[in-house]
Amino acid sequence: MALSVAGCGALIRDDDALVTGSIKPQPVSLAVPQGAPPAGIAVSDWMQAKLALEGALAAKEEGASMPWENKATGAHGTATPVGALKDNKCRDFRIGIVDHRGEHWVQGEACRDTRGITLLNQVRILGQA
Repeated sequence: MALSVAGCGALIRDDDALVTGSIKPQPVSLAVPQGAPPAGIAVSDWMQAKLALEGALAAKEEGASMPWENKATGAHGTATPVGALKDNKCRDFRIGIVDHRGEHWVQGEACRDTRGITLLNQVRILGQA
C-alpha cells in the first residue's frame, strides 16, 4: 500500500512552482512614414521626427504630441496630429524642429494606404516660429 501511495504522489505536480508573467513585453516597432524631408531639414532629424509622428498618430488622441530628439545632431521637437481623421483616411500634422539654425514648423498631411503604411503629403516648412 505504501508503494502505491508513493507512486501516486509522484504524479502530482506542485503548481506553486509554476512561474506566471514570465514573458517580457516586447516593444512595438513603428513603421517610418514615407516622405522625403523638406529642403533644409537634415535627413536624420526628419527620420526621428517621422517616427514620433507615427507614434502620435497611433495614439489616436486628437492633439496628442510626441517629443523626438536626434542625439547625433542635437535637434529635437514635437510631432502633433492636427484635427480629426478625414474621410480619405488622412490627418493633418505639424512637426516642430529645433536645430542649429533655429526653430521651424513643418506642416503636411499623413495618409494611410491600404497596406497600413503612412504616406506624408503636402509637406512644407511654415517658416521661423
